[in-house]
Amino acid sequence: MTPEQFFTKNMKWIALVLLFLLLFKFMQSCNRNMGASIKEKQYTHIIDSLTIKYNVLEKESTATITQLQYELKLAEEKANAADKRAGAVQSVAEKIRANTTTTVNVRGAEIDTAKIKK
Repeated sequence: MTPEQFFTKNMKWIALVLLFLLLFKFMQSCNRNMGASIKEKQYTHIIDSLTIKYNVLEKESTATITQLQYELKLAEEKANAADKRAGAVQSVAEKIRANTTTTVNVRGAEIDTAKIKK
């Protein structure tokens, strides 16, 4: 049997096998593209959700930092005011001490020493 006779005799089967292979490759390509499309959508969704979470966390942290800076300034002002009051109280105490004379009374010191020398 010559190759020409073989091809003419089995032309239907050869065409059917080639058609089957062509369809198989076409379906394989479609499935690969569909899988890539699905993965792309998933990655896009994940990236979008991470971006949203990042933006929310950034806003929250910025607000928290601003609030903490305000509280720190307020605490510094309170500390400065307390230092000023403490300085004023100390100054008043020093002035009172400088202007006050103290007398020490010792009990039993009222005894006349002239009488004891006899």
